[in-house]
Amino acid sequence: MLTIPHPVWNQIIRHAEQGYPNETCGLLVGSKNEKTASHYYPCRNIYDEMHARHPETYPRTARTAYLMDPAQQQKIFDGATAQELEIKGIMHSHTDHEAYFSEEDSLVAAPWGEPMIPGVSYIVVSVSKGKFQEMKEYCWDESKKLFVQN
Repeated sequence: MLTIPHPVWNQIIRHAEQGYPNETCGLLVGSKNEKTASHYYPCRNIYDEMHARHPETYPRTARTAYLMDPAQQQKIFDGATAQELEIKGIMHSHTDHEAYFSEEDSLVAAPWGEPMIPGVSYIVVSVSKGKFQEMKEYCWDESKKLFVQN
């Protein structure tokens, strides 16, 4: 289970509430060989931009889907590597729904039946009417070959 210190926890919740009614997303970073996320980096949800450009490929909106800005995501990955840190978690919010790990979430996280980023936790935050409701963590279960709630 990933440990999220209170200041990082509060940053995640604040980001999710401020992004309402759209889904928000970000990356959690921490020291290698530790299960603690010492930093949270909010990312821009570019789903609406992609929907405007390619509505058939991206049929939903940021209200019900997220897509991290790949340039921003790469910058966070590079910064973590430069500081000898690593990605510990990927956060996204669900608005006006529970903090479940959807079939779409699982497909994006493990498109070929194995996690794209092994060992990373997926944090789902529920925000209803602009207020935080709950946060859940999902991790890959190697024996079941699926993501399970921690």
